[in-house]
Amino acid sequence: MMRGEPRGHRLGSKLTRRGLLRGLAVGAAVPAVSALLAACAGGQATPTPAPQPTPTAAPAAQPTPTAAAASPTPAAPPTPTPVVLKGTKLNILFGTFFVPETQDLMKQQLQEFGKETGVEATIDFINWPDLQPKISAAVQAGAGPDIVGMWDTWPSLYKDALVDVAEIVEKRIKGEGDYFDWVKKTVMVGDQWLSIPIGAPTSAQVYRKSLLEKAGWPDPNNPPDTWEDLFKIGVEFKKLGMPLGQAFGHSTGDPPSFCYAFMWAYGAMEVEADGKTVAFNKPQFVEGMKLFLSYWKPAFDETGLSWDDATNNRAFLAGQIGWTFNGSSIYIAAKKQAPDIAEDIIHHIYPKGPAGRFNNLGSWSVGILKYSKNVAGAKAFLEWWTAPEQFRKWLEIQQGYQVAPTQYYLDDPYYKADPKLVPYVEAAKYGRNKGYAGLGNEKAAEAFARYVVVDTFARAIQSGNAEEAIQWGASELEKIYSR
Repeated sequence: MMRGEPRGHRLGSKLTRRGLLRGLAVGAAVPAVSALLAACAGGQATPTPAPQPTPTAAPAAQPTPTAAAASPTPAAPPTPTPVVLKGTKLNILFGTFFVPETQDLMKQQLQEFGKETGVEATIDFINWPDLQPKISAAVQAGAGPDIVGMWDTWPSLYKDALVDVAEIVEKRIKGEGDYFDWVKKTVMVGDQWLSIPIGAPTSAQVYRKSLLEKAGWPDPNNPPDTWEDLFKIGVEFKKLGMPLGQAFGHSTGDPPSFCYAFMWAYGAMEVEADGKTVAFNKPQFVEGMKLFLSYWKPAFDETGLSWDDATNNRAFLAGQIGWTFNGSSIYIAAKKQAPDIAEDIIHHIYPKGPAGRFNNLGSWSVGILKYSKNVAGAKAFLEWWTAPEQFRKWLEIQQGYQVAPTQYYLDDPYYKADPKLVPYVEAAKYGRNKGYAGLGNEKAAEAFARYVVVDTFARAIQSGNAEEAIQWGASELEKIYSR
């Protein structure tokens, strides 16, 4: 789903909360903070706005001579100092987008905001695996970008460093309706809004229709709807030289998209609604894992253990695999690079299992860091950018890759103009957050950052032992959720 630098697979990596907040550095030591901050802020110092004049309260009115019994007129309240944006600066830090036109649009929107307000605004895009270390380093140093884009569980990690933006969120809710449950459970920190939800990229099954026909699937327009049927057709795909392709390495998009959805479909979850009781080692999940393992070699590309979020995109577009889970980016790229493949693609919502159909969703959000010298400018930009006039353009250019955080946008034509993209918007109905049935809080973030659920699958594949792998995963989750 999200483009990132390849990450090799590692089992049982240890990560403390302090280490998590220092940036989840992997392997080599983190570069000097000053270098990271320079990269975060594009080499620009954070500006200090000019001091504003102190408002002077109007003098109290005196009693009128002819009405001695009348009460004195109270003093007029001080006139609020107007927010001065002109001449200030603003820097925004986001991860890169798989639909590159999104970045071009954001730059244009930022220029438009700058012309309207006189704010000198800049935006930087970096690889997603590098974003959290950059934010963490900036928080530690108290300097860097003013506004940051965040992955779904990050608001809880940075709760002490984020500005309350409830007034902006409340305007969005009043005008557009409430957010989906999976949005609120990942973005809200307790009862606080410390960042503004912007929805999430969704995944769907991506098939080659012609391959379904060759494999003898009875209705190629309606691909397999259950996990077991997916695995069975995968056997036929592999016989035809185009197996199922799924990443199980350490990357933040495709591996958890598969693993969390399968876990939920087979009755397990990280933790119960109390946020403490681990509910991972369930008999139904053990049986589901055994089913998956029985099809691993006959149906899958076995190099998937080391794949990252970009590997399956390349493999699918190169005709090496016939199925994968992915955002709409494969289809969007195929329309430009390989129209014949784009024509042959058919999407379908996630498979269902004995416990139901679920999609791993948690809303991205944008927040303002407290050290910013231009909090007023940052709030003004986010209120302007998340309003429908601007936000709808941002959703539209991604062609369904980003599902909106509220129902308000889901009937927009860009979600349904191309029938092939409809399954992506349908995913919003089946969303569950990391940490379900609890909240997508810092504990869920730690479990995600340590790849506990993903590594459970990887261990099972490597050992062939479903029970041992799930017991290991439950033990690792106990360590996190019992604290």
